[in-house]
Amino acid sequence: MPRLTRRRALQAAVGLAAGLAGCPDGDTDAGRGDAGTPVGSPTPPVPTAGDDRVVDPESVTLRAADIDYDDPLAWFVPEPDDRPTDGGTVDPSDRTREGLIADEATAETFVVADRATETEISVGAETARRFVAETDFDSETLLVQSRPVEECYRLVLCHVTWADGEVEPRYGRFLRDADVACESGERDAHVTLARLPVAFDPAEFEMGSTGVANGACFPMREGARPTPRPRSATASGTGPRPTRTRRSTPTEGLDD
Repeated sequence: MPRLTRRRALQAAVGLAAGLAGCPDGDTDAGRGDAGTPVGSPTPPVPTAGDDRVVDPESVTLRAADIDYDDPLAWFVPEPDDRPTDGGTVDPSDRTREGLIADEATAETFVVADRATETEISVGAETARRFVAETDFDSETLLVQSRPVEECYRLVLCHVTWADGEVEPRYGRFLRDADVACESGERDAHVTLARLPVAFDPAEFEMGSTGVANGACFPMREGARPTPRPRSATASGTGPRPTRTRRSTPTEGLDD
């Protein structure tokens, strides 16, 4: 039986509603490219940065069909005392799957599993390794975030803000292209690697809360300095109602 799911039905319903409203290119996944911009846009989004944020940062996505917490897609070892020597292995409890890489020594401990697959929305393992190697840690910091995502959806990193010792990424969640076979309810392993245009001191900054909005990029109030919020808080403002989640743990994922 073809893997035809409710995703296609949802797209058809959204397309019909947009057509009736006289807006066939409505704010839906069908009208967006991989970076959440209109299909057919002559140029991809250009990263824009301020003193406390970056919009559309340089990033790559790793993805694999199976979630295996004993075999993550990517991980690194931040503490020098925990790093392998003379070909030794690293204890799984010392591996970090989410956080900030701020120096070449830590980047050299970063591991990308070969099971990461190249698709229309993700890169292969070698591309990800090259992305890490080409990061300039004199002026940049690498953000690493691992979290499951439903098979029929893609995550787009919209912007990252930092203040008061916390770095907070904000995503949009969109339906994948209609010709992509997937099953509703099934989840993929997913890792985001992003270059932030600032050299952070990991002793002063850590990963804060993550925000995800459905069907659009997570809204950002222009001109307002981000401040830490309770992990259970829900951001307010216009546009789709975003869902704030706590820092990722091996048992957390995105709700449908």
